[in-house]
Amino acid sequence: MLRAKFSGQVTAMSLGSVSPESLWTEPEHPSVQFANVWSVPVQVAFASPQRLRPDGVARLFSMTALQIAVRPTGPEVVGEGPTSMDAPIILPQTVPDEHVDVPILMYHLVDQVPPRSIEPSTYGWELEIGLTTLPVEFAAQMTYLASIHATSISLQHLADGLLYGLPLPPNSVIITFDDGRLSPWYNAVPVLRREGFTAVFFPCSGLIGKKVGPQTYLSASDIQDLATTGFSVEDHTFNDAQALFGASTSTLNRLTNQTKTSLEEVTGAPVQFLAYTGIWPWPLATEGGAQEAPMFATLASYGYVGGVLDVRVASELETTSGLWQLPRLRIGIGTTIEGFARWFTA
Repeated sequence: MLRAKFSGQVTAMSLGSVSPESLWTEPEHPSVQFANVWSVPVQVAFASPQRLRPDGVARLFSMTALQIAVRPTGPEVVGEGPTSMDAPIILPQTVPDEHVDVPILMYHLVDQVPPRSIEPSTYGWELEIGLTTLPVEFAAQMTYLASIHATSISLQHLADGLLYGLPLPPNSVIITFDDGRLSPWYNAVPVLRREGFTAVFFPCSGLIGKKVGPQTYLSASDIQDLATTGFSVEDHTFNDAQALFGASTSTLNRLTNQTKTSLEEVTGAPVQFLAYTGIWPWPLATEGGAQEAPMFATLASYGYVGGVLDVRVASELETTSGLWQLPRLRIGIGTTIEGFARWFTA
C-alpha cells in the first residue's frame, strides 16, 4: 500500500520543530495512550502535487506528524505520520477488485426519550425519538460488539482496504454519529473509550457550540478533543437543513467545501469524507449513481474521497460499488439487540 501510495511521488521530506505532548492517544484506539511523547511535524514534497487525487491532497500532509515516545530503553515511534492509517488518502491510478463486509452503524442521539413538551410539532418529536438510542441500549450494543471481538475502524482504514487491498481486521465495524449532538459526548464516548472502540463523528460546522430548540451541540473544544483522543471527525455540511442531492455547485460549495475547511481548522486533521444531508433518493445504495455523478465530481474537486448515505432500506444485504455511496445501518429507538446482532451474523 505504501509503495503504491508514495513510490515515485515523493521528492523530499523535512522535519519541523519538536514539541512535547503530555499525553498522546493512538488513532483508532481511544484506550491506548502514551505519556512523554514528542511530536515532530513532517512536510512531504511531491513531484507533481497537482496531479494527485483528490484535489488538494498534497496540502493535507502538512497536518501529519511523527509521534515519538521516550522510553527507558530508548525512543519508540508510536505515530507514523504520513504513513499512518489516519494519514490523508491518495487515490490510486487503478483500484483493485476488493470485497469487504463492514457494517457502518449510524447513530444520532444517545439519550433518554425526549419529553413531549420540548418539541412543538408532533413530527419533530417523533423524528427525535426515532433518532434516539437509549444509553442502556447503546452500552448493550457495544458490549455485544466486544463479545464477538469486533474491531472498530475509521473510514480512512476502510478506504485503504478498498483502494489498496490492505487487509482489514476480522469483524470490522464502523461506528458513526451524525449532527454533532452533545448527548453522545456524555453517554456514548465514555462507553467507547471503555471498550476501546473508535468512532467517526459528523458534526455540522454551523451548529458547533450552539443550542437549537431542545438540542445542544458539541463545542469546538469537544470536537478537537475527539480528534486527538482516538476518534475521527468528518463533515456533515453546515446545518443539515438542505439535501445535497440535486443541489447546485454554488450550494455545494457553501454547504460542504467551506464547512470542510472550517472543520480542518478546528481539528488540525484532514477531512475527506462527507455524511450527505437528505435521504438517498433511491431505495437501495446500489441504485442510482449516474444522476449523482456530477455531484460526486464536484465533491472530489473539493478534496473529498467518499460519502456515507442514509438509505431507506436498512438491510444487512446492502452493498456498494464505490466510496461515494457507502450505505449505513440506522440505529434508533426501535433497534433491538437481537436485530443488532443479526447484522453481524448474517
